[in-house]
Amino acid sequence: IAQVVIGVKRYFIPNLKANWYKASEFCNSQDMALASVESVEKHQSLVKFIESSDKFSNASRFWLGGSDLAEEGTFVWAPTGRLVTFAAWAENEPNNVNETEHCIEIIHNTYLNIRWQWNDHDCRGFTTYFVCESVADRCIEPF
Repeated sequence: IAQVVIGVKRYFIPNLKANWYKASEFCNSQDMALASVESVEKHQSLVKFIESSDKFSNASRFWLGGSDLAEEGTFVWAPTGRLVTFAAWAENEPNNVNETEHCIEIIHNTYLNIRWQWNDHDCRGFTTYFVCESVADRCIEPF
């Protein structure tokens, strides 16, 4: 099981693939949520974590917690409801192919020359690995 603490967040990549909804349910069952990526620093840290995991390959894909399910074209982070302001979209993305692509995945594919960029994908009909996050445990100072 791959996990790491970055700042105040704990990240975890489960040993299973799922569609976006099932991935979200799984994270929630662990008192976590699909990961939000709200800055370039967080993006870079998450990439390093994924690259160090056993799920990394030359054709890696992972669900993140963003979607435009509530309003087409307005991407928000499901765990917080915050608008996606930082984004690392691949060229010509998001493109909502067949009007079915509403959930954000991060892709690293050396064959397609995509290096850790985002794509909107079919939330229900596509299964892949995913990244969960939670607030990291903090030690409480004794009185």
